[in-house]
Amino acid sequence: MDSTRTQNIRTLSARLNSFHSSIYFSETVGRSYAELGLEPGIPANMAARSAPMGRVTAGVVAGTFCNYSPAFIATLIPRLWDTVSPEVMVSARFDAVSLYFEELFGSRDDIALLTEAATELTSALAPVRAALDFSGRALAAATAEAVDAHTPATAFEALWDTATVLREFRGDGHVASLVTAGVPGIDALLLDVGTGASFKPRAAQKTRGWSDEEWQAAQSRLAEAGLLTIGTDDRGYPLPEITEAGRTLKEEIEVLTDGTVAAAWSVLDDEQISALVSPSRTLVKVFAQAGAFPSSVFAQPAKKTN
Repeated sequence: MDSTRTQNIRTLSARLNSFHSSIYFSETVGRSYAELGLEPGIPANMAARSAPMGRVTAGVVAGTFCNYSPAFIATLIPRLWDTVSPEVMVSARFDAVSLYFEELFGSRDDIALLTEAATELTSALAPVRAALDFSGRALAAATAEAVDAHTPATAFEALWDTATVLREFRGDGHVASLVTAGVPGIDALLLDVGTGASFKPRAAQKTRGWSDEEWQAAQSRLAEAGLLTIGTDDRGYPLPEITEAGRTLKEEIEVLTDGTVAAAWSVLDDEQISALVSPSRTLVKVFAQAGAFPSSVFAQPAKKTN
């Protein structure tokens, strides 16, 4: 793919990811899940995201989520399904998304402009959504089935549906690319942290459930390989920083990931893709203004969560 085209697809994918993942930090969404007996935060979000796959084992969830600790996932799955069934959770997530977007967009003076942007994106991305081949993409395929059974009530819900499928589709492709490159999930997470443009280190470790021993061992392994250097932050915690070799490896993985979505995006030409950059920016700004991605978790507004 042309470099400009590739970068535009990456930019759009990151913004669609933000549109999808902003719900994970919403107190409104958390309260909605708590009504089902779920602990807000990681447990509830894991239930919501994995629910389309049904009552699968912890191993299946760990395999598809990739950068979470399998041992941590095993403390939640299948126990979560004793509290709420996957079928109820699928429906509850759509209801929570509806409440969230009503809170976020409902009283804005620029609602007409934002609705137009959301409608434009959903319509323009429909051919990409239709071109997705879910072979080998368990999480994306299950998510797409759930979304196809949902009737969105607003332009924002419709875009969330599309964004969620595309996000999980690229995510499954990214996992395959990590496997191809021989990079374990914890290493991929640390390399992302090391850029200083994603999760803060302690937040990444906590939200993905890695023990101190596992985290320190991965840091040491990556430092010995010349992919990270390890300093300390102002509180004395380890602060990984990616090296040029680490950036090269990350870019190689992103190139592989680009290839996993190229066929789907091929239904749009360069001009059509470029035209979506502006409306996507308009919508993502709303999340930044609302503080949807907390500074306690992210060094900068989130671009990617696997």
